[in-house]
Amino acid sequence: MNSRQLIAYLLRWFFTLALPFLLVAASVRLLLTREFLRLEYQRPDFPADPYGFSRQDRLEYGLYAIDYLYQAGDSSSLAALQLPREKCWRPVEDAANCPLFNANELRHLEDVKRIVTFIFAVALLCGVALAAALIVALARPELQPSLQRGVRSGAILTLAAILMLAVVAAAAWDSAFDRFHELFFAAGSWRFPFTDSLIRLYPERLFVDASLVIGGLCVTGAVAVLLLESLWQRRGF
Repeated sequence: MNSRQLIAYLLRWFFTLALPFLLVAASVRLLLTREFLRLEYQRPDFPADPYGFSRQDRLEYGLYAIDYLYQAGDSSSLAALQLPREKCWRPVEDAANCPLFNANELRHLEDVKRIVTFIFAVALLCGVALAAALIVALARPELQPSLQRGVRSGAILTLAAILMLAVVAAAAWDSAFDRFHELFFAAGSWRFPFTDSLIRLYPERLFVDASLVIGGLCVTGAVAVLLLESLWQRRGF
């Protein structure tokens, strides 16, 4: 394999592997927003909090953690947040001092922030590298077939992965949910009582809906890429 063939080979596999990652990262970024949370809370069938948070409470308190993910600094701003006595589902003696998030919840949010920051940073670097590779490939006609194959393979890989994950989630959501958290978080660090704010603000239904939307966005993106690649191939750009 000469140097030109090696470059073409690496280009193809880079696009094949980078495209699914970028589609997932972009979809997750679209969901980790105030707007998505507001849409979820305002759905008529979104489960109510059995411990007393109203929809308005969730709209107020639920946004703090989303904002924290994109802010510089530690979780001290979250640690300072307090719940009013009537919203605190704690023993009476603790109700006068009722933080919105307890120490375990704060540690978990810190873990989430580290993971999200890392993923988005890698996605940014990957996107820059992909754009640079695209510019180089477009300037060198001999690399364009490898580029096209890589783009097509990446889109197909995305569709196959989403289909496989959908089947697994539909067959055993609870197990898939646990395996996902075990992959990213230390054992025992992500389970909380139903009375904790993280569960009251972000119930399981939120994660089910988010998974469906992420899958839908990834499929839409992959199909769009396939259509563009097909158009590119037919017109011989």
